[in-house]
Amino acid sequence: MRRRTFLGLVPVAGLVTVAGCAPIPSSGPAAQGPPGVFRYAYELTPSRLDPHRASISQDGVTLFPAYDRLVHQSPVGEPEPGLARAWAWEDPLALRLDLRPGVTFHDGTPFDAAAVKANIERAKTVQGSAVRTELDPVASVEVRDPQTAVLRLSYPSASLPAVLSDRAGAMVSPKALADGVDLDAVAVGAGMYRMVEHNRGQITRFERHPGYWDPAAAAAEKLEIHHIADAATRLNAVRTGVVDACRVPPALLDQAKQTGLEVSTAGSLNFNYFVLNRARSAFGDLRVRRALNHALDREAIRQGVYRGLATVSAQPFVPGYWAYDPDLGDDAIRFDPDLARRLLAEAGVGDGLRFSTVIPTGSDYQPLAEAIQAQLAAVGVTMEIAPAAPDTMGDLMFVQERYDAMLASWGPRADPSMTVATRYTANGFGNPGGQTTPRLEQLHRQALATTDPAARSAVMHDLVDEVVDQVLEIPVVFPEDVVVQSPRVVGLVPRLMHRPEFRGVTVR
Repeated sequence: MRRRTFLGLVPVAGLVTVAGCAPIPSSGPAAQGPPGVFRYAYELTPSRLDPHRASISQDGVTLFPAYDRLVHQSPVGEPEPGLARAWAWEDPLALRLDLRPGVTFHDGTPFDAAAVKANIERAKTVQGSAVRTELDPVASVEVRDPQTAVLRLSYPSASLPAVLSDRAGAMVSPKALADGVDLDAVAVGAGMYRMVEHNRGQITRFERHPGYWDPAAAAAEKLEIHHIADAATRLNAVRTGVVDACRVPPALLDQAKQTGLEVSTAGSLNFNYFVLNRARSAFGDLRVRRALNHALDREAIRQGVYRGLATVSAQPFVPGYWAYDPDLGDDAIRFDPDLARRLLAEAGVGDGLRFSTVIPTGSDYQPLAEAIQAQLAAVGVTMEIAPAAPDTMGDLMFVQERYDAMLASWGPRADPSMTVATRYTANGFGNPGGQTTPRLEQLHRQALATTDPAARSAVMHDLVDEVVDQVLEIPVVFPEDVVVQSPRVVGLVPRLMHRPEFRGVTVR
């Protein structure tokens, strides 16, 4: 049986102050916000409003209130009915979707099987698609009747229902597609909220969609997402009543508690990591990648940067998650600077490796980047830090391939095969340079073709072992979420996928 659990972590004493995070003064009760309006401060601005071309999974936080998906996710990441009220495998190469009747897009266009066909075909072929890899198994879409669509596959893909719970399953009005509407200027979906304003880098405003199929989901009359990159500024916005809730890094936990607001912590599958372009610099050499792994003192980072509110894992998953291999151990990321120096020397770069790393602007990542920079310098490696606007990161690293590496967080996917397809396969959108291994590709196909949970878990363990052995990426830590909210907030719950959703969320 699959195990998908929230990951509780214990606070550690001896916390340190992170530079750049100004103290947040305590005060009396915050100002009351407008009645019926829930306001959330989010650290990222979406890379673009087009759901099929948005370059990072975290874009869904802003997009999904307007763009409903075929499949939804429970707080623990299990697929749930969405615009598809049910689904079933007719055979290993045919997934039938039974669609909700009477649903309309915000422009009045009916949602039906023809809309599903138009969206899937568009998501697979539109220039700059960020979900093409996830939909690669889909060869065609059959419109059996207005409320039934059948996805015909060219090869088995057990992860497909989960794929449809992310951007690949976001439904755009087919009329908007046919009319050539600029989807980076306006959202035309069928979600619980209609987007009425998007001021890039500042605020996105929504109003309740009165015809939504699940009226209880849009509990607030209006929704505002304030895009605030700096963590201290987000926290201050909640303290002063500018917004109702936000998420901050563990370094601000003490200051969050001093505000007198409601503060909670929860683990997730989100982790901070290095993306290496293995076709650039010296990263094509396995010895160099292994050297970087052994040069990092992750426990020091866990304590100093994250106040102990994080977990360390050599794998892209954590204990308790069904794809995690409990027998693998963490020797691959053992802190051993002497071994790191020997591996660099063997690779012929012992006289000084230098590479560029793009990181998001704001206070969330700067302390981590500086800690890593210092640890790599101790083994003779120079890491140049290049801050960039968070909403440009995916394009800079995965499309333009302008940097050797990227330090960021990975927005978890509803199925681990989605992470594998995007990050490690030759054609994966999140695999700059396209370097992979034949064994990984074979195990990935096997995982997609395996539907029995126990057997699939065993295949995923072998696949994870290959990722770790070949250092296809460098995970740093899995930080815990610190959520700060006004006592007025109702219904905001932690989610294993690390992406807040606003279904059923309102203010008193």
